[in-house]
Amino acid sequence: MDQEQNEYSPDQPAPRSLELGTRTESSSGQGRSTTSGDMAMAAIKYRFARLVITTATLLLFVFGTPYLVQQIQYSLEYGKIKARYDAASVQLSSGINDSVSHRSELVSNIVTPSVVHIHTAAFDVQARNNQRILPESNLFPSRGQGSGIVISQDGYILTNRHVIEDSSLVYVHLADQSRHTAEIIGVDKLTDLALIKIDQTDLIPIEWAPRDAVQVGTMVWAMGSPFGLEQSITFGIISATHRTAKVGTLYQDFLQTDAAVNPGNSGGPLVNENGQLVGVNTAIVGDAYQGISFAVPGYVAKSIVERLERDGRVSRGWLGLSLSNPTEDKLSAHEIEIPEGKSSVGAEVSGFAPSYSPGYLAGVQLNDIITKFNDTPVESTTQLIQTIGETPGGQKAVLEIHRIEDGQSVTKQITLSLGERPAE
Repeated sequence: MDQEQNEYSPDQPAPRSLELGTRTESSSGQGRSTTSGDMAMAAIKYRFARLVITTATLLLFVFGTPYLVQQIQYSLEYGKIKARYDAASVQLSSGINDSVSHRSELVSNIVTPSVVHIHTAAFDVQARNNQRILPESNLFPSRGQGSGIVISQDGYILTNRHVIEDSSLVYVHLADQSRHTAEIIGVDKLTDLALIKIDQTDLIPIEWAPRDAVQVGTMVWAMGSPFGLEQSITFGIISATHRTAKVGTLYQDFLQTDAAVNPGNSGGPLVNENGQLVGVNTAIVGDAYQGISFAVPGYVAKSIVERLERDGRVSRGWLGLSLSNPTEDKLSAHEIEIPEGKSSVGAEVSGFAPSYSPGYLAGVQLNDIITKFNDTPVESTTQLIQTIGETPGGQKAVLEIHRIEDGQSVTKQITLSLGERPAE
């Protein structure tokens, strides 16, 4: 027993030492293996990162360079346009007017930055082609493309409703050839006007002409994109004003001009010799230019724009009355004098709307002659309808009327709340 103990006792540490040595050697080999693997993985990640960076750089160069070049071109073109605009503004304000040719050049330079080309995309082409805005006596050129007018620095653009009618997408080309997607702010069917907006700032808006700046014989220039030919300009005169009987609606109060207007001019500006907006080119008679075209006056367009920008729609006052121009005998019975050069004055009530008539409910009667609306003298039936239409529905109004009672003419005032003209 003692011998056995002495036999194993000295030898026991040796195996432990050997075992320890074996484990130490194994652990050291594993560490070296792990370190080598980490380095290999790091090298792979580095190469991959370099590949990604190189690829991204190349893609940025390939796709970014044309965009950068394009933006530089836009900026250069805008700079040229702005320089011509500034020079023309100085010359026009100085009163220089050597010739019609020179004046046309100045007008072109000052108006060009404010004229845009519009083209649209519609998913329902059949519905778009079948709908019309106004009576068949008018041709509304070139749905799908047209012109527009920049009216504010922050991207508001005026055009015709029929240009963007039933459109799913509206695109705008500025004078510097940059392209933008537009949002439709609102439309007005009865004047065929529309307001759209692009996300752009520092634009050059057109200047509105004073309401009394247009007379028959006034020289005018029409600009736009006839047949898609952008920034085209033509020259003519105002042939007539207040055209409503045979074309358009009472609310359009068209200007007639002989300036060449063709499909694609719709929505573009009609300007005077100072480059001020006097009208929005809207319609022609016939299939092509025949020397007769029509524009919505600037003062009408400005009123519509203000309401579309504020409300997105146009609310028009409504009395629910049928009106006619009174005869000379009826005016004489009321001792109402006809102004010199006029055949009539005022508006005679000849009937009431069958469904709802705010005028009838307020006490207006058949054969009453309306001579004032809110202190505005009534010159004619057309003028009264236009004046009522400029007043939003729901507002208070005061009518001055002349009525026969007991064989005598009496003057009365009727206060009422305007209804809103029904949608057509």
